Amino acid sequence: MSEILELSGVTKRFGGLTAVADASIAVAPGRVHGLIGPNGAGKSTTIGLISGFLRADSGTIRFADRDLHRLRPTAIAALGIARTFQQAAPLAGLSVFENLLVGMHRRYRSGLAAVLLGAPRSFQEAKEIAASAQELLELFGLAAQAESDARLLTFGQLRFLEIARAIAMRPRILLLDEPAAGLNQVERDRLAALIRRFRDEGVGMLLVDHDVPFVFELCDEMTVMNFGSIIASGEPAAVRSNPEVRAAYLGSDDGTG
Repeated sequence: MSEILELSGVTKRFGGLTAVADASIAVAPGRVHGLIGPNGAGKSTTIGLISGFLRADSGTIRFADRDLHRLRPTAIAALGIARTFQQAAPLAGLSVFENLLVGMHRRYRSGLAAVLLGAPRSFQEAKEIAASAQELLELFGLAAQAESDARLLTFGQLRFLEIARAIAMRPRILLLDEPAAGLNQVERDRLAALIRRFRDEGVGMLLVDHDVPFVFELCDEMTVMNFGSIIASGEPAAVRSNPEVRAAYLGSDDGTG
């Protein structure tokens, strides 16, 4: 498939520090594109630039042939780009189910407040959205916690709620910032299965994570950054064998260091 998200020559500076230098990355629907590199390489900054939380100093970011340069994060999300954050933070005072409803706000014709308050005009819509939310909760293993205060979830459960809330937006592109960080092996396996499922449903993903085996197992394409610059890009096998990548990040033994 042709790329739907394209970064071309993107640069971002913070004072005298160049966090991202002349980066070009493309993500296609139904594909998982891995973005890896050492700490401080510019990976999370790149996600911030795509999602509108940061502004590029130069270069272009286009989604479905639309320039994202001056759009706010809410406008970018409305176009179909969802993101997760390294620190999963639920909305205080809301249940797990209600947190997920907030992720579905783009789908409300009656308005979020009307749905949450059960206004008569929104009754049928609320039923449909509740059924969709319940399906997501079951898919992410959170159905038993639906009515619990989201702040009481375990670290892993919070991580899954964060991703479920992004998926609830029905994105065309999903930006995943360190989704496997802090998860145990059972949770990593569940996350990997979910990523494959959404990829097979046509969602394009940009996956940033320090768990190198996890990323290489899942990704169709890879980009490697170091000190803000892209040092390699291509299929995982080619990237893994790239001498510059091994020297900068993977190590020289088994490619997983």
